[in-house]
Amino acid sequence: MSIKVLQEAIRAKKTPIALGLRPEPDKIAPHILKQFTEMYGPGPMAEAEALRYHGTQAIAAAAEKLPAVMVCADSYLRLGPMGMDVLYNLISAARSQGLYVILDAAARCGDTWWPTGCDALTVNPYVGAEVCAVPEDKAAFALCRTGAAGAHDVQKLIAGDRHLYLALAQQMARRGAGIVLETGYSLDVKELRRRCPDAFLLLPGCDGDNAFPGFDTYGHGAMTVDYDLQYTGDCDGAIRAMKSVVQVL
Repeated sequence: MSIKVLQEAIRAKKTPIALGLRPEPDKIAPHILKQFTEMYGPGPMAEAEALRYHGTQAIAAAAEKLPAVMVCADSYLRLGPMGMDVLYNLISAARSQGLYVILDAAARCGDTWWPTGCDALTVNPYVGAEVCAVPEDKAAFALCRTGAAGAHDVQKLIAGDRHLYLALAQQMARRGAGIVLETGYSLDVKELRRRCPDAFLLLPGCDGDNAFPGFDTYGHGAMTVDYDLQYTGDCDGAIRAMKSVVQVL
């Protein structure tokens, strides 16, 4: 299964951190957009090429140090066909440099997205358990709890003795999916790990201290996703901070 490949990549790099590519236009260095606007004029072409350059540089900085990258599809698809071209290009570039690629697409059907070349997909578990059915060499990560505004109105509904997102996580884990939990609180991670003791946890936006309950004694079983690295490029600093909390053996 592809999650085993991810675990091997984490052990090889000795760090459970993924580069997060979810670029926000107002955070990209102004000179990058200016450069491509001068070449192509204002509009989607200049924006798409700025995103291509931004993503390519971030991937190159991370490739020798981190095991994986998580790419948000919506950040590129908003630019239409040109954005799709950039998305394909970045996935190809990341894989050619040895990074495991998770495409954050909140997919309803994996067949739509596997042609991009990604190793794994985030899937929407609320449409049914069939979203976990993936090719043998691929993996699904179920978006059980997200950080979207208002998400708690649904995801924190009570289902028996637990929140709905925890019930979903248990169902998805039984089907071999990894679990995505967007939180900044260690108690959330601890409760999810208690409910899903064997599942791989993907923790976007969570620092090492708060992610700690997700790891076993060998530093296995979870990975954080750092979206700040795409702007700072400070992989060494992120790795040092994580190693002060979690040692991957």
